[in-house]
This record gives sequence, C-alpha cells and structure tokens, in this order.
Amino acid sequence: MASLKSLITLADDPLTPRKPKDLPNNLGTSTDNLIGWSLTGALIACLLGFILGCALIGVGHNTERPDMAARGKRSVLWSLVAAAGVGTVFGLVKAFYNIGQG
Repeated sequence: MASLKSLITLADDPLTPRKPKDLPNNLGTSTDNLIGWSLTGALIACLLGFILGCALIGVGHNTERPDMAARGKRSVLWSLVAAAGVGTVFGLVKAFYNIGQG
C-alpha cells in the first residue's frame, strides 16, 4: 500500500523540482580532483606548445628555414586556441551545472 501512495504523490505534480542526490562516498571529491588535474595538465600542454612554437619561430628565422618558422607560428596559434578552449569548457561546465542546480 505504501508503494501505491508514493506512486500517487509522484503522479500528482511531476514538474516539482526535487533536490538532486549527492554522489556517494568520496566520488564527488575524486571527480573534482580528476577534473582539476586534467584542466591543469591541458593548460601546461598548451603552455609548452606555445613555448616550443616560439622557439621554432626563432630557429626557423635565424637559420633561414621558412617552413620551420611557419610550423612554429601554427603551433603558437593552435596553443592559444587550445588554451582558450580549455577556459571556455570550464565556464560552460560551470554554467550548465548552475542551470541544473537552479
């Protein structure tokens, strides 16, 4: 009989927002750690790509190898695009999380 009552209360107002369930045990903190480390690793990779791209530009121009300088310029450009993408993803995840909480 109790299950019938719970079914009736669920059927009464299906659009009522309910509090979301928390992740069990330490899954929430480990997920936060995983996301934090992956964001940090991605930004470090972008920084290394930027630095190596600048080095390729310098070496390419000094040794009169325009193909190497062009690869360095592409590396710098894509490193900046990737860093902007990582920052955007963080903002999007936070925005969608806040929308889901509200």
